[in-house]
Amino acid sequence: MKSIIIIIDYFGIKWPEWFPIYLESCRKNPTITWLFHTNCDHSSFNIENVIFSSMTKEEYIKNVNQKLGINFPPDDNYKICDLRPAYGELYEEEIRGYDFFGYGDIDLLYGDIRKFYNDEVLKNNVISTLTWCFSGHLTLIRNTQWLRRMFRRITNWRSLLEKDGNQTFDENIFIKAFRRYPPFLSGKLKSIRFIYDIIYPATIRHRRGLYLKEQFTTPLTHELWLDGTFNHPEVWFWKDGHVTNNKDENREFIYIHFMNYKHPRSMDAKYGNTAFWDKLPKLVHLKTEDITKGVRIDRYGFHKMD
Repeated sequence: MKSIIIIIDYFGIKWPEWFPIYLESCRKNPTITWLFHTNCDHSSFNIENVIFSSMTKEEYIKNVNQKLGINFPPDDNYKICDLRPAYGELYEEEIRGYDFFGYGDIDLLYGDIRKFYNDEVLKNNVISTLTWCFSGHLTLIRNTQWLRRMFRRITNWRSLLEKDGNQTFDENIFIKAFRRYPPFLSGKLKSIRFIYDIIYPATIRHRRGLYLKEQFTTPLTHELWLDGTFNHPEVWFWKDGHVTNNKDENREFIYIHFMNYKHPRSMDAKYGNTAFWDKLPKLVHLKTEDITKGVRIDRYGFHKMD
């Protein structure tokens, strides 16, 4: 079995309200390791496959700047997402011995990851839950030297990391490092790119070994759902390490990413201008000891399954 470590750098005042539920979904994937670099208190958490590395935000930024030779903006926590493609280089020692490293979000609950990412899928170099880009909520990268340095193939990577504000470097920009041909092989000359591959066969590996498959993890967007309609499931269930919903019968999902329940940035306008959870004073309506009995996620937050 290929070993996997997922890295999440999280800095803030405190963990989100649903974090204990998130951690339970990690626990139910015992063959995968999570590594957090954080300034948040984690003394109450004790999960065998989740590692916490404590540091201040200042220590974190100093380490980034020293290892990458940049001046990373210190104020915007969302900007940290741009560093994800460089995790292989930043944390080379911490991920030593793992076959894959990855990055992801914490506004989700994992299903059975190994059910979707089996040995056949893990023959690829980069694995994403989206078809059009690398997914910020979960992307896995083979732990080899050339892939750990792959972000450097983006010619302006340094300026992107130093620029204020999130640049989506981990999603639609990083993928260009794998698909890039010389600029002159564009337009009408696209048809002769195969000649470039013959002359420079070593570059082919950059464009192959990508597993980009839509896993339908993020509801309430303006995209088509798996049944070809715009009707997305609003009610989701997590139980014993499995994710399902109230629309797709017994079909399981690799995770439920509830981004659009808490923020309208990518939410379809038909659901309104305000995210479901935006005005709610409380999101989690179940006791910690009830999490293992199952969780329902809907427009009113997290509840114990009936």
